[in-house]
Amino acid sequence: MKIAICDDEPIFLKRMYSYLWQQPDCTVECFSSSDALLNNYKSGERYDVLFLDIVMPPENGIDLAKNIREYDQSVILVFFTAYLEYAPAGYEVNAFRYLLKPVTEEDILRVIRDIRVKLENATLSIKTPECNLLLHIQDLQHLEADNKNTILHYKGDMITLRKGLNELESLLPASFFFRIHRKYIVNLAYVREFDEVHVTLDNGRTFPVSRRKMKEFRLAIKAYIEGVPPL
Repeated sequence: MKIAICDDEPIFLKRMYSYLWQQPDCTVECFSSSDALLNNYKSGERYDVLFLDIVMPPENGIDLAKNIREYDQSVILVFFTAYLEYAPAGYEVNAFRYLLKPVTEEDILRVIRDIRVKLENATLSIKTPECNLLLHIQDLQHLEADNKNTILHYKGDMITLRKGLNELESLLPASFFFRIHRKYIVNLAYVREFDEVHVTLDNGRTFPVSRRKMKEFRLAIKAYIEGVPPL
């Protein structure tokens, strides 16, 4: 589970990191400003969960979340706040939980437990001109770009959508899916083997891996194998 924490109080940030880093399937990054986290998103980074302070100059946590939602629709948002009157604004960004300061380790562990349940039972909802598709994440093997369309390989079938791969990538949980190439996203649960230039899935399909992506892919598959429960 990839987690980012953003808070402008160094002591609080350090304490939250200490609660999370010891979780066996969590990788954690800390940001002391909203600009730093947003710039990371603009550069292409993605997370499964964001812990955001609501009161945080120069941009409050709600406004930061609105900007991040332009890049990532699937990330789970948890807000730290000392004032519950901010809570209604969270509906605009689909907040998962509010944690009232001072936050305890028990608070963090409880919300992480609930997030695991949510991720393990995730459903992907995609609107098309014809209908609304509801797909179980565990059955989505890989996605591939086809000009301006994307082909989803789902339960052995192929579904062609008139949506770009970038748009669909923003809907997928980062713990389970990895973009190995500009044309391909794979579900890590289906990776059977890989070498320095290729990835082979359980269905026998082999795909190229971009050279610049290989190091990051190795880290992603290692995190999945060591900590993430099977889908």
